[in-house]
Amino acid sequence: MSPWRRPGSVTLIYLLLCLTLCLPVLAAETIRDAVLRQQILTLYPRLLPPVSAVVAPWHNPPTAAKIALGQLLFVDPNLSRCGTVACASCHQPQHGYTSPEPIPRGCQGQTGRRRAPSLYNVAYRRHLFWDGREQSLEQQALMPVVSPTEMDNTWTAVLTYLQTGRHEPTGTTHAARLAQYGERFAEVFSGDITPETVAQSLAAYERTLITREAPFDRWLAGDDAALTPRQKSGMALFFGRANCSVCHPPPLFTDEAFHNIAVPQAGFEKPELFPYNARIRAAAAARGWTVPLDVDLGRQEVPALQTSSHALGSFKTPALRNVTLYRPYMHNGALATLEAVMQHYELLAAGERQPLVGELAFYVRYRKAFFGARGGGQAEDISAMVAFMQALQGTPPPHAAKD
Repeated sequence: MSPWRRPGSVTLIYLLLCLTLCLPVLAAETIRDAVLRQQILTLYPRLLPPVSAVVAPWHNPPTAAKIALGQLLFVDPNLSRCGTVACASCHQPQHGYTSPEPIPRGCQGQTGRRRAPSLYNVAYRRHLFWDGREQSLEQQALMPVVSPTEMDNTWTAVLTYLQTGRHEPTGTTHAARLAQYGERFAEVFSGDITPETVAQSLAAYERTLITREAPFDRWLAGDDAALTPRQKSGMALFFGRANCSVCHPPPLFTDEAFHNIAVPQAGFEKPELFPYNARIRAAAAARGWTVPLDVDLGRQEVPALQTSSHALGSFKTPALRNVTLYRPYMHNGALATLEAVMQHYELLAAGERQPLVGELAFYVRYRKAFFGARGGGQAEDISAMVAFMQALQGTPPPHAAKD
């Protein structure tokens, strides 16, 4: 278990404790660094572990050669049927390893229904995809290749390309790539080229995408000058009356849980994008749940959770490190800017936004967040919170994905 993780999921007792302890944080205009720092460290004593503490599965130990192979695969568009879509197409380094498009485009311009999550610090995450249906980077890496809205390929075609240099879907040959892959697979896997070895290489590379040393980290270590007064005001709100830290606690600024925060439709939703809704609807009706045909049900789509109303409309809490790079925001890209995100939370705090399906997260439902002029806070809250989000911008990994 990673050193910063609490055993199990966040419990109601823990959340209520946070709500009780967070509220007395000093008002923004009277911030004293040492006092606020001690309050934060008391509630959240675990710091972001060093890169050396990243834990890989026993069957996929990292090596420099394996990571280099994974990086080569990550940027190679010939893993796709069209020969133009790579992993790096939807997980762009300059955009925080996500996409600037609300929903990234796959082969032939096909689009799915959810944003590409950022890969920053994915090595520390317990759940993958917005609905958390996978817990292994190795397993996750197998899926985009065959997804019709992403790479739209077959593993047979991918393996042929890696083994012979011939990209059969486009009828092209890539001698230089063949030489690179032949040498690297021989070194790392004794020449064994399979979906599993490809996935292991990609996972090994993705575990190196660590961002750290943000201004917040320097401030937490004792450097009062690391944050501007405006950022400190936002931080006091974040850990105080706005109660953002309930779901976004340090060190990753996520609770690794799933919540319904009434994200609005983005405009592209249609019934055919949600084939599970019709099947779930019948069972849901017997329990008194309403399941529209054109709404993303989020966590409810995971078969093991389809008996729980808490999963309806719930999505994974995103980590906030480097969040300024991730726009647009939410699982569907419905909110274009951080200012729009904060305005959404102001409406939630004011009780003016209701979910499309399911129930609001408890801290919103019971009005435990006070934020923005309409939500029991102040007009300056939005700009202060955006300023604090900028203080979570850390250093990039020592290497960037490049062809």
